[in-house]
Amino acid sequence: MGKANEKALEFINILVNNDMVGELENYDDQGVKVSAHTYDVLKVSIEEIKRDYTDFDEAKRFIDFFAIIVGVIIHDLSKGSIRKTSETMSHSQMMLKKPDYIIKEAESLLDEIESQAGVKIKESIRKNITHIVVSHHGRWGKIVPNTREAHIVHRADMYSAKYHRINPIGANEILEALCMGENIVEVSKRFMCTTGVIKDRLKRAKIELRLKTTKHLINYYKKVKKVPIGDNFFTKRVRETAKLIAAVEKKGFKQLILTNKLLDYLVDDEIFEPIGEKIDEGEN
Repeated sequence: MGKANEKALEFINILVNNDMVGELENYDDQGVKVSAHTYDVLKVSIEEIKRDYTDFDEAKRFIDFFAIIVGVIIHDLSKGSIRKTSETMSHSQMMLKKPDYIIKEAESLLDEIESQAGVKIKESIRKNITHIVVSHHGRWGKIVPNTREAHIVHRADMYSAKYHRINPIGANEILEALCMGENIVEVSKRFMCTTGVIKDRLKRAKIELRLKTTKHLINYYKKVKKVPIGDNFFTKRVRETAKLIAAVEKKGFKQLILTNKLLDYLVDDEIFEPIGEKIDEGEN
């Protein structure tokens, strides 16, 4: 006899191994892979649930865990797909101006995974998943969240984007390269980021040390061999981002998704339509 969540686990396993989801590992967004951000949104969503409810048993009475997991996995699909087409709009612009594109893309992928898994998601849950996807930008998108699950994912996405999508490069690495004779453009290429990021990190270090010029900062670095990354708040966020990136690189995006705590609370009969033999129309 199979486990109560066997079909749900198979569905999610097929989903994370889909090519479109895999594409998220090939694109960076402000120095952080889209896949790392996606995992972070799930992680923060789970933290939101733990904060709002006594435990997962209580939360499950009010929150659809399956909708959250699947909705999070596919919420940023267009960040990969639009880069493979002639589409000129960014993901954020699509969310604001072409929500139908976002919905159709999500529905198409759900159709594909349903077919491969041999299941049919209940219509109310399916609608909740696509709503999570199309509303995760909140007031910065065309559609705003109107379900508990969508509100949770929106808050998690905003938190992750604001605090954990920070290129973890710091002033110390930059100064080391500058001391080797590289210029700012060469340093930006070395660390695969914009010159704006380089200038921002140097500026933050100068502010903390109350130094006026980059030359003064370089001289300070040569003597001390270490400078502040920024204020305490920024330093904490950079370290959190670096920790997130390291976790995804070490364990893998798919593995982290497939071992999240919510999976144990999924129940196939609550998620999928019953699939049985069709009754012949001639029978009474």
